[in-house]
Amino acid sequence: MNCKKSLRNIFMGMYTDKICAVVVTFNRITLLKECLFALENSKHVNHIIIVNNNSSDGTSSYLEKLSLSKYIIINSSVNLGGAGGFALGVKKAYECTTDDYFWIMDDDTIPNLDASDILLEKANFLNNRFGFLCSNVRWTDGSACNVPRVEKKWSEMISDGLVKVSHATFVSVFFRRQSVRKYGIPTKELFIWGDDTEFTIRISQHISSYFVINSIVTHKTENNVSDVTLIDDTSDRISRYYYLYRNLVYISKKYKNKRNTLKMIISNMMYALKVIVKSRDNNVSRFCAIIKGTISGLIFNPKISRIN
Repeated sequence: MNCKKSLRNIFMGMYTDKICAVVVTFNRITLLKECLFALENSKHVNHIIIVNNNSSDGTSSYLEKLSLSKYIIINSSVNLGGAGGFALGVKKAYECTTDDYFWIMDDDTIPNLDASDILLEKANFLNNRFGFLCSNVRWTDGSACNVPRVEKKWSEMISDGLVKVSHATFVSVFFRRQSVRKYGIPTKELFIWGDDTEFTIRISQHISSYFVINSIVTHKTENNVSDVTLIDDTSDRISRYYYLYRNLVYISKKYKNKRNTLKMIISNMMYALKVIVKSRDNNVSRFCAIIKGTISGLIFNPKISRIN
């Protein structure tokens, strides 16, 4: 018998803390079903909030059939983007539940059945003195995916299965209810890309946050997002990069100094030239996504929404 696992099961049974999972979905009904199956079978998940971003693949009809009392379904009449979906989902989690923790993820995130238990275990180990926790994200082949940005003193708690990080993606991010009251909700105006970076930096600049090594989730994207760039991404996704570059310039302005922001702008311009030369198609469109996004980021300045 694995004694370490047995002790974990004993201690996890002692916890009375409840988790509200928040899932944003758009036209991925098959993966959504798999995600929800995992959440339904995660021991401490008390509620599951689903924000349906105006899907057209039968998701709305499927959600109508969910009968478990733990579900809170939000069918949006428009696509709010990932940022808008998470902003709405976290707001509803705070207003409609009394759960202690919020656990947010995309619809193509499939948590191991003990992923939330381990996050909760580490939250208790840290006596709730943390900003956010994020899971160890793996792609379908087991390779690393959605790797968070580590802090300078990243290894201080490595022996406890924790790596100090500054920001992470919304593939699996776990935080306290009190953090929403203190730091606000994700910024809906970011629409897609960078909303997770902004939100997690917003928290981690005030209190240490951690990557949890043994909390495993699988990100079932078509490609490992760590390997895809604007140069080789598919043409139907080019327009999304406008938001990426706009949002990253905004985040740099907000949380870093002018020198770092200037370096980012110069780096973006140099990369835009590389894109023109090396892209396999739609070179001008790819180039423009960077330039327009970078320029827009200089004047983009949304307000942080807070819970009353």
